[in-house]
Amino acid sequence: MRYPEEIVQEVMVLNDIVDVVSGYVSLTPRSGNHFGRCPFHNEKTPSFSVSPQKQIFYCFGCSVGGSVLTFIMKIENLDFTSALKVLADRVRYKLPEKQEGAFEKEARAERERSSELNKRAARFYHDYLFSNSSDAVFARKYLEERGVAPALIKRFGLGLSPDLWDGLLEHLSDVLPEHVAAAGLASQSKKDATRYYDRFRSRLMFPIIDNRNRVVGFGGRIMDSTRDEAKYVNTPETSLFHKSNNLYGLNLARKVRKPELIIVEGYMDVLAMHQWGFTNTVGVLGTALNDSHVRLLKNAGCTSVVLMLDSDDAGVRATLRAIPVLTKGGIRVKTLDVSHAGAKDPDEYLQKHGAPSLAELIGQAKSHIAFQVEIFKEKHDMSTTEGRVGFTQEAATLLATLSSDIEIAAYATEVSKMGDISQSAIMAEIAKQRGVAPVASPIVRRKKSAGGQGVKKAKETLLNLVLTYHKAARALEKSEYITAEEIGGGIYAELLKLAFSNASMEKKMTAADITTRFASEENIAEIFVDAPEYSSRAAVEKALNETAFIIKRAWALAEMESENSKNDPQTLQTLGSMLRNEPSIRI
Repeated sequence: MRYPEEIVQEVMVLNDIVDVVSGYVSLTPRSGNHFGRCPFHNEKTPSFSVSPQKQIFYCFGCSVGGSVLTFIMKIENLDFTSALKVLADRVRYKLPEKQEGAFEKEARAERERSSELNKRAARFYHDYLFSNSSDAVFARKYLEERGVAPALIKRFGLGLSPDLWDGLLEHLSDVLPEHVAAAGLASQSKKDATRYYDRFRSRLMFPIIDNRNRVVGFGGRIMDSTRDEAKYVNTPETSLFHKSNNLYGLNLARKVRKPELIIVEGYMDVLAMHQWGFTNTVGVLGTALNDSHVRLLKNAGCTSVVLMLDSDDAGVRATLRAIPVLTKGGIRVKTLDVSHAGAKDPDEYLQKHGAPSLAELIGQAKSHIAFQVEIFKEKHDMSTTEGRVGFTQEAATLLATLSSDIEIAAYATEVSKMGDISQSAIMAEIAKQRGVAPVASPIVRRKKSAGGQGVKKAKETLLNLVLTYHKAARALEKSEYITAEEIGGGIYAELLKLAFSNASMEKKMTAADITTRFASEENIAEIFVDAPEYSSRAAVEKALNETAFIIKRAWALAEMESENSKNDPQTLQTLGSMLRNEPSIRI
């Protein structure tokens, strides 16, 4: 449920940002603000600032910022509504109940019921693992031999399902069996619809916990290898559990607050990595990485990953499928294959070589580009001219997707050596695929960008002006001097539109209100941090004209450099006049 704006504002007003943040970060007052070490990235010198006046936070180190609500969303890895409820509960504010239809009410009731049943099941399995039964003793010995310490068993809540058809059903005898089945914990008999049996039997149980710390499902590993059954069985898709929306161990890995996470394939690999100190490790649940996983990773503060998936053909295919999904989502990707050291997975590598050796390997992990280039090389017969040409063309196609000319030049050098084809030919092929003129040298020299830091600061200053001063917003809108395209589109255009709308309605919004409205845009707080203060209307007017001209001029210069404009004298003349004619916007 998305609550009305006035409700959100009221809850935020009741939660002073300094008080809330102080519960997570040690803050020291300085120059009207409060400073501490950023909880979202590792730093030694405090660069994390909290403004009691503006009720926003901002880190000068990693550029993350926002309101008290966005802070809770990020620090607790919660969605908007869940974070609002946390703040409301903190000040005993009763949020209005949502008017639900019969279907919505039943769906919510089923999710809540399934969550409670999974919690009870997790406790039942965990207690049974520590019982005196022979199968529990065997399971504990198995875990001990695999290097899983008792403390790790408790941290992950591991358990054991009894070798009974109705062990859990009997334990949950106060619950309708169809509800147990709806939670994915039991199955209905195909021969007799009135009979149910436990879904998990004689399996080591791995609770799957979501970002709200709910047990949403289980993975079960078979303990008796003589049984003709699948090695692993997961909870089926339910109203609460979707394997494509969860990562095993993320609830623990996100608490480490490392920007880089390690992704492995199996439950036991995750346990092994955590046991040996790599607590920033998560595992996929037998499904391909997708956009939902990317959102989970980014919400956990992850900016880069090391993929340590299996080295067999299936693992290589999974890695190749994962790379574009992750990079498209803005996550940097490195890959690591431990099979070269005679280990089939991270667990076996750690048993053979230990943590320091693996830490060194992780530090040397290949970029996803190097990984894919190696795949291309293995695919072609490099002893033939046709093979080298085919390899080089595939590599050039991949390199053409990179935005960094420095990266392109560096990898082109490597491809040149591997394919025994001149670097200039490779650069020409890359340039052709990118639709630009070929670069003669691997050292790429760019003209100073028209969209540099000065222009970015001008945009931020102008947006702060029009969002703060209604007269400035009305004057800019009336002048039609700056368009949404010229200010950069995207979130900047949305903020400009918001400023115009607020001005027309005489609606005041604080910096905290605005950063909360655009909670998914972490860098909006930059607009309000260290924003200039103006002593008069003339000062506001001067700043408005100066920043508007910088933005307009940068846009015009960029347009003049485009291929379409270069061949159109009239367009070039119009753009040239923009460079000369400064605005005269009157407030």
